[in-house]
Amino acid sequence: MKQIKKVFAGGNTSQGFYSFYHEIIAEDANHVFILKGGPGTGKSTFMRKVVRDLVEKGFSIEEFHCSSDANSLDGIVAPALKVGIIDGTAPHVVDPKFPGCVEEIINLGQYWDEDKIKRQRDEVLRLTKSNSACYPRAYRYLRAAKCLYDDMREITRSATNLGEVNQIVGTLIEEVFHGRKPLLKMGWVRHLFASAITPQGPVNELPSIVDGYRNQYILKGEPGTGKSWVLNKVLQHGLERGLYMEAYHCPIDPEKLDHLIIPELETAVITSYPPHIYESEEGVVINLNECVDRKERDQDNLHCDHVLFESLLDQVFKQLRKAKAIHDLLEESYVPNMKFDQIEQVRKRVVTRILAYNHH
Repeated sequence: MKQIKKVFAGGNTSQGFYSFYHEIIAEDANHVFILKGGPGTGKSTFMRKVVRDLVEKGFSIEEFHCSSDANSLDGIVAPALKVGIIDGTAPHVVDPKFPGCVEEIINLGQYWDEDKIKRQRDEVLRLTKSNSACYPRAYRYLRAAKCLYDDMREITRSATNLGEVNQIVGTLIEEVFHGRKPLLKMGWVRHLFASAITPQGPVNELPSIVDGYRNQYILKGEPGTGKSWVLNKVLQHGLERGLYMEAYHCPIDPEKLDHLIIPELETAVITSYPPHIYESEEGVVINLNECVDRKERDQDNLHCDHVLFESLLDQVFKQLRKAKAIHDLLEESYVPNMKFDQIEQVRKRVVTRILAYNHH
């Protein structure tokens, strides 16, 4: 049984920072702790230590990693306890919907030495401004990259036999749903990212999500071969059959699906194409490239688009690395002035309160 499932609730995309934060924990949550506090106040460390304690007690955990630093956490959820902890600071500001009833704010800013922090005011303001300037530039490069991605997709789509793809969809739907009939109640979908564009490069957490699923269908094919279309068809059939599903979106184009998980059927339909290559000995490979007439495809423009696309992504990563380096300097302004011993006492009390829901 998987104990830690790693996903992203937000991403650096061609539309800017794209948030699925409202999908982190269901509205029937028992309790949600919202962490507030500046860089270096220990929010991610706080959550990592809680994960360690809960895993030691045998609970499975969902970790929500940060697209601005894949090694940091934006949130954690213990599904069995219906309890979560979320970083509620920018760019993913989270405020309570049901304050006191469900959500509770923990302000780690209470545990810093305010006088010492104020002495570094000018440096903090300068670094914060420099950090903020990196992201709009990265997003402009991503928008330009998406234009090239769309052109690559269109070049291949025009040479793809969609009738053949449709036949593949029909076979796949029969295999996945085994003749299940539509129900009077519709299913529901949780939307997240399995991969992200980060300062560390493209990071893919797909193995932690789908490993162990009995039925794995791996869709291979270049942009434009219809992978997302296939996923949307399967998604619609799942909804009609009243199933809960998890839809994982493309980090460049967040409107597009990359993967679909159907837990009740122990089924994962996965796309495998750079940067999220996925291989599995148990998986059934469906290669949509076989539906492409390569003679009809404009190879020269496709190659040109690909080279420019990769060049733009390099610029995106450069900006994100620059932003992270500045953020690291910001953290250095706060870390020496934090009362981490007091924060650790708060964290221990939070773990005790979380575990109490095991008996509710």
